[in-house]
Amino acid sequence: LLGPPIEPLEPTRPLPTLPVRRIHSTSERKHERQPRPPSPPLGDRPSSPGTKPNICDGNFNTVALFRGEMFVFKDRWFWRLRNNRVQEGYPMQIEQFWKGLPAKIDAAYERSDGKFVFFKGDKYWVFKEVTAEPGYPHSLVELGNCLPREGIDTALRWEPVGKTYFFKGDRYWRYNEDKRATDPGYPKPITVWRGIPQAPQGAFISKEGFYTYFYKGKEYWKFDNQRLNVEPGYPRSILKDWMGCNQKDVERSKDRRLPHDDVDIMVTINDVPSTVNAIAVVIPCILSLCILVLVYTIFQFKNKEVQQNVVYYKRPVQEWV
Repeated sequence: LLGPPIEPLEPTRPLPTLPVRRIHSTSERKHERQPRPPSPPLGDRPSSPGTKPNICDGNFNTVALFRGEMFVFKDRWFWRLRNNRVQEGYPMQIEQFWKGLPAKIDAAYERSDGKFVFFKGDKYWVFKEVTAEPGYPHSLVELGNCLPREGIDTALRWEPVGKTYFFKGDRYWRYNEDKRATDPGYPKPITVWRGIPQAPQGAFISKEGFYTYFYKGKEYWKFDNQRLNVEPGYPRSILKDWMGCNQKDVERSKDRRLPHDDVDIMVTINDVPSTVNAIAVVIPCILSLCILVLVYTIFQFKNKEVQQNVVYYKRPVQEWV
């Protein structure tokens, strides 16, 4: 399914492949009616159902290294890369490879025992190769009471110190796998990792252990593990440096339209004739003037009528006197 083996980033155990599907004849298919798989939740459907995403569009959920290979996750899909090249047959649906794993995962990393750990929201899954461990998912609280209960942004296994790091917003935690607890004094501010962004979406260490790469959006940062700061010239495009996308692909991804529920439409009309604007000003002025004239006329009429009444009643009184 995956083709001939290619030299990975580092010599490690390969991941198992999916079993080859048996092709049934037409007569066999008539007698073997299988129920359709349940439809996924509406919230997990991609913006264009039935179409595979383009890796050069970027904006992945997370990036992780398994067995020295890069795995890129986006919505319900994932890519597998070797030597900055997408392997044949990818992207593949997550559910098709890791049964029981939901879409849009938040973080993933490989433990020291070779098992894969995935995070989404306040839950986490542990897989041995492509098989979920019994009883999962578990609540994130079971990993440690000090960890953020609502979820994490990224997870990083740092073998040089034998610890796992969890990042959330502007803080990070150092976790002891053996004691299943966070180390004392954590969380700490993410500014300790000088130069990396807040809420990174993925992290992995180079095979020689000298650098740690942090991913977010369409960019990545190269962190020097000895000097404890980001290398000059970063962030850089993860699409061009790691995904094999050229400049045209990156620019084309910027021009692609967003889904309909994410588009804000604003219409500005600038071709209104000047006569229309003049009429819109003159008509209210004329109406205001007419109202003033009408009020003045009514006032004068009432005033004249009062004077006549006074004169009328004044004569008889004088004649009587």
